[in-house]
Amino acid sequence: MYRIGICDDDKILCSLLEEQLQELSADISVTFEIEVWYSGESLERDLRRGVGLDILFLDIELVQKNGIETGAFIRDEMGDTDTHIVYISSKQGYAMELFKIQPLEFLIKPVSAVRLREVLERSMRRNRCAESSFAFQRGSQIFRIPIREIIYFMSMDKKVFIIKKDGQEEFYGKLKHVMEQLPTGFLMIHQSYVIHQEYVSEYSYESIKMMNGDVLSVSKPYRKEVRTKIKQYLKEKMYHVL
Repeated sequence: MYRIGICDDDKILCSLLEEQLQELSADISVTFEIEVWYSGESLERDLRRGVGLDILFLDIELVQKNGIETGAFIRDEMGDTDTHIVYISSKQGYAMELFKIQPLEFLIKPVSAVRLREVLERSMRRNRCAESSFAFQRGSQIFRIPIREIIYFMSMDKKVFIIKKDGQEEFYGKLKHVMEQLPTGFLMIHQSYVIHQEYVSEYSYESIKMMNGDVLSVSKPYRKEVRTKIKQYLKEKMYHVL
């Protein structure tokens, strides 16, 4: 079961998108549970009540509270960094405004069946990857942390600290060995920091702010490579508009 939300004040578009999703569900043999909202306010009320989504197709130009404000509500007030947000709009040029919300994709209306399938398959691949875990040893015990819970790694005094959404863990080790275990999406920005790019909220040439508010330095030897990889990541993962 894949939980899909659609939020758009255009009821005709919602109906068409729902039909496309139902056809795609049959085509790829995945059951979709689809819910539709016609305003950001009604979506927010249901999210507060505990409605959970794997992916949300969210219109930017909603009549009252717009999609950017609704996205900020999901990320900041709800603390939800797991739901994949796919913005849909009749306009381009929102990239910088959307950066902090970390959308999976930005689609231009009308949404083609081909692009819709690409986005859904990428969402499902990411969720499968998120189910993987990072293993470390402390004493004689082996511990595992889901990858989706890790914001970044920090090295200090021969220890590696795992900064998570809900706290931190530590163990003796080296970051270079940590990097060997990590999937794509992690990036070394300093000899003391490895970040999970999913949780970057702000980027500058000399520092990166993570979604938990921590600001990490990008050391000089890494700056050129980090800038290149961040740009590539944004292009491929967030703002690929056709």
